[in-house]
Amino acid sequence: MPRRRTLGFAAMTAAIQGALPISASQAQAPAGPADIRALSTRFDSPAALAGWRQHEVPGFSAKWDAPVVQDGALILRPLSSGWFEDMQAGHLYREVDGNFVVTARLRVEGTRAATPQTLFSLAGIFIRGPREGLTAANWQPGRENWLFFSLGSAFPAGTPQFEAKTTFNSISTLRIADAAAAYQGGRPAWVALRVARQGELFSLLYRIDGQREFTLLDQFIRPDLPARLHVGLTAYSDWNTGTNHYPDFARYNTQPAPRNADLVARVEQVEFRRPTVDRFPVASFDVRSSFMPEVSQRRIDDLIAN
Repeated sequence: MPRRRTLGFAAMTAAIQGALPISASQAQAPAGPADIRALSTRFDSPAALAGWRQHEVPGFSAKWDAPVVQDGALILRPLSSGWFEDMQAGHLYREVDGNFVVTARLRVEGTRAATPQTLFSLAGIFIRGPREGLTAANWQPGRENWLFFSLGSAFPAGTPQFEAKTTFNSISTLRIADAAAAYQGGRPAWVALRVARQGELFSLLYRIDGQREFTLLDQFIRPDLPARLHVGLTAYSDWNTGTNHYPDFARYNTQPAPRNADLVARVEQVEFRRPTVDRFPVASFDVRSSFMPEVSQRRIDDLIAN
């Protein structure tokens, strides 16, 4: 029987490093071919919407009221809707190539209370693989690829929560996390949501006003997503009546949406930039488990402090 060859830690590290597309020194360089800071937007006037595109599919019904800028903020008011499996909802976006860090500062509340009182009523950052030329006539199920990170109330209704969801070929997996700190004293706080793409790794972080650093909530590994993505915002609300024909996705997407939603989101600004560390195949934020701890630490410092 042939002997199994084993690699020591140093040899394994060298082998992994040899397979990486970047070195430790190269990891400091911004990713992507061009600066994307010009995509950043402060919603201080209606003119701020120039350059933003709204997700619209011919033959599908609108799932939110058209976004508007009022009193120094972008106002998102969804109808009864949701992004789940092959269901589509509202999305305002920019096209972004390559790696990025997107940060949205927003406040999310119900129409009658600090937190929404209908199931799965949240707003936040939405990132989707484009489906060019999509219409109701040529739509086929099983082809949605996206992820999002949102704030509001998921389940049970009225509970302050974050929702993180990843959808691969229309198969959705979600995580619900506590967001009580964003609604202390019965008032919605301004919260910065952040999603960073570094190759196949997407990191989801948040910072509530008054906090010094961002907190990592989750990470998704999505090597399937293309280099060019639609990156921006979403808002959705009222799972019960918005999805009463689930899983008849064609009917959901084309029928007029009920107006029972209980959410309004105010977005002050959205910032885009390149990460300071390019693709690096360690998802852990614990530098003790990294074979290149100095690169892992640079990634952490970039994502939580800037």
